[in-house]
Amino acid sequence: MSEVSLPSVPFSPTGSVSDAQGPASHVETRAQEPLPHRGVTPLPLKTAALRSVVHVALPNAGKARLSPWFDIVAKGAIVLGLTGAFGVAMARNQNPFLVEAPRFDLASPVNLFWQISGVIGFAYFFFTIVFALRYRAVSAPAEASLPKITVVVPAYNEGAMVRVSLLSALENRYPADRLEILAIDDGSTDDTWDHIQAVARAFPGRVTPVKQPKNGGKREALRTGFERATGEYIVTVDSDSQLEPDALRNIVAPMVADERVAAVAGKVLVLNRYENLFTRFLSARFFVTFDLLRAAQSRFGAVLCTPGALSAYRTSGVRAVLQDWATQTFLGAPCTIGEDRALNTWLLRQGHRAVYQANAIVRTIMPTDFKRITRMMTRWERGNIREDFVMLPVLATSWRREDRFWPTFEILLELMQYPAGYVAAALSLGHFWQQPGDLARFAVSLGVGALIQSLYALRSERSTDFVYGVGYAFWAFFGLQWISPYSFLTLRDGRWMTR
Repeated sequence: MSEVSLPSVPFSPTGSVSDAQGPASHVETRAQEPLPHRGVTPLPLKTAALRSVVHVALPNAGKARLSPWFDIVAKGAIVLGLTGAFGVAMARNQNPFLVEAPRFDLASPVNLFWQISGVIGFAYFFFTIVFALRYRAVSAPAEASLPKITVVVPAYNEGAMVRVSLLSALENRYPADRLEILAIDDGSTDDTWDHIQAVARAFPGRVTPVKQPKNGGKREALRTGFERATGEYIVTVDSDSQLEPDALRNIVAPMVADERVAAVAGKVLVLNRYENLFTRFLSARFFVTFDLLRAAQSRFGAVLCTPGALSAYRTSGVRAVLQDWATQTFLGAPCTIGEDRALNTWLLRQGHRAVYQANAIVRTIMPTDFKRITRMMTRWERGNIREDFVMLPVLATSWRREDRFWPTFEILLELMQYPAGYVAAALSLGHFWQQPGDLARFAVSLGVGALIQSLYALRSERSTDFVYGVGYAFWAFFGLQWISPYSFLTLRDGRWMTR
């Protein structure tokens, strides 16, 4: 694609639309600068417009990059802490991998609880690893076989970042005559609509801008896109995300290859992963919670959540459940969050298959402070709990003809983890109150388990950043445990919270 400029909406260095008197050549001037990295790992960008807009959407780029020394110290601290805890436990001449050795005393409810939960947890962990290691992505079809697709990009107060999403879709290696892009402004109150219009003007006929009369929420914006879509498949992309060049042709490959597949989850990476320690933790964790888990679920055609950052759907399947999904309620309240998992749930309930496509990659912006991260996780958890309950009545019916056992087990296990987690927390607090020295052994057990899981990230990325998965495990255990019970108790709260 040739280099283009977007002169109709000049940029200001702060990332907002500048005044009419601003320099019209701003885009071209900024385009000549090398692309910086401020905790951001952007893709090579072909057009001057896209290279420039990354500067604008992330205005502090290059100013807050972690130094190599910080990286070394952080990794060293995690490894030394793990080794130290192991040494302390061994010095006491005790088994470092068990908080309390099982006595197989079935008369003791405490021992019985630990034995049963331990066996179930180990089995789930073991088979998840086995299934994930057997996963293989579907190869993209030949260009002549690529279908017409509609890319829907919903945006609300996204500012210049929406250009990154739209331009990365336009630059994808997908036939232009089979690519429809709908940019939905969901009643933004900032300059998002100006940025959408600027891209539409720069690429006549390639991008269709749609402005909602008022903010109705992401589900309503997606509904508008689904109703307008003319492609055989619909791809949803978040407005704060950047696609890799082959993401679109890869994301539709499983549906082209298998007519039973109606939903495909893309691989989500953190765009601003190097911004601070929190984003490093999240990036490492994504390989486990998203990559590992979805690879295992894909073995049975039952990926439970298709992420908003990048997912694809068979249009006919979406249209069949569109009204039910768009008007969904739970406990008497409209469902305004968790729209991605909810749509996938409706498709699974209809007997369709949902799979993972690891070669369809998108990078998305993550929150960088504790408050916004916990709000995001609370929103996700509320959606997950709600959809597990929604699936519960279906599990005993013929919701699918094959590959039923593992998805059913996984959903039941997800629901069981809440009461089991509360019991485990109470038992653990009581035990550590009486035996505080066992905290060292517990820390080793937690660290070793997290390290084993994080090795999957090493397999996927070949980077020593996998050790941040260990750091995340400790952070999550001591700082994020409250999110699940709080989300359970506030299921009817449909606020987005991070906008």
